[in-house]
Amino acid sequence: MGRAMLNICIVFAQLERETIQKRVTDAYYSRSQRGFKMGGKAPYNFHTEPIKMDGINTKRLVVNPEEAANIRLMFEMYAEPTTSYGDITRYFAEQGILFNGRELIRPTLAQMLRNPVYVQADLDVYEFFKSQGTVLVNDAADFTGMNGCYLYQGGT
Repeated sequence: MGRAMLNICIVFAQLERETIQKRVTDAYYSRSQRGFKMGGKAPYNFHTEPIKMDGINTKRLVVNPEEAANIRLMFEMYAEPTTSYGDITRYFAEQGILFNGRELIRPTLAQMLRNPVYVQADLDVYEFFKSQGTVLVNDAADFTGMNGCYLYQGGT
């Protein structure tokens, strides 16, 4: 009898956990659809600034101009066919340039080069993400080359 009661309690606890998890996921997705910053550490070259959107306190990413120059240089170097990840990381190490307080390493470099936050959102970017099956919140008209992209992972 005791084991049966324990199993009933376990089933209800699991149901409650799944219900809460679903509600949190739905709320996260809803907030991301409206353009809210969803938390987490700001990518290199950005810091967060508090703002109010639709009467709700949130944050937005703001560019750090000195670090933006490092990002531009990183992408320019990567665009050269003869430049490797190792060449780029060595260059920044030799210059004493730190990324979030640490030397740039290859996995971090690879992650930064793939992060859509560093792209200028133009129609080519819109078409690329559309072709990849990405759910885009904004219309093509918003991809003017003046804004960046922010990737929300997860969803329903």
